[in-house]
Amino acid sequence: MRKMRKAEREVRDPELIKGILEMCDVINVAFFDEEYPYNLPVNFGYEYEDDLIFYCHHGPEGHKNDLIEKNNKVCVVTSVFLDHIYNAYDKSGHDYRSVMAFGEIFFIDPDSDEYQKAWDVLTACNGRTTPEAVFDDWYRHNRVKMSKIVCKAENVYGKAQRIITSLDQLPLKSDERPEE
Repeated sequence: MRKMRKAEREVRDPELIKGILEMCDVINVAFFDEEYPYNLPVNFGYEYEDDLIFYCHHGPEGHKNDLIEKNNKVCVVTSVFLDHIYNAYDKSGHDYRSVMAFGEIFFIDPDSDEYQKAWDVLTACNGRTTPEAVFDDWYRHNRVKMSKIVCKAENVYGKAQRIITSLDQLPLKSDERPEE
């Protein structure tokens, strides 16, 4: 487990991490590349039972797919910020929630039940629907790859500017300045 410098801001409770993920629309996935990391924003779906599993889709060919074939270890980061607010906690002028996780990414066989499950989870998290005929014609016929990123719980870290210990503390708020 990695050690966070400001340990009081660390979020380890899976329910709070799920709450943060519900606030986010995009994850950034960093892959190993030759000289520099290769980082891509992608939409996602997720499940968090014992492990945190992200589902994402991408094209059938490309640099990302080549990198996954070479080394499937990835880092996933997502965050939500509120800037230029009065922050009585530390006077910083912003508030944030974030999740960072380390794991491995795997392609999902388009002929498997897991492919359909991955698509269902992704679209549920994104509020989208796909007609069955479009799904079978476009997605399942290997025009779109589905992947899952498996992150062991000990490699999942949340962080918040303000200390959060319950779900009702998750929403970002623009605090009013106290009367002087």
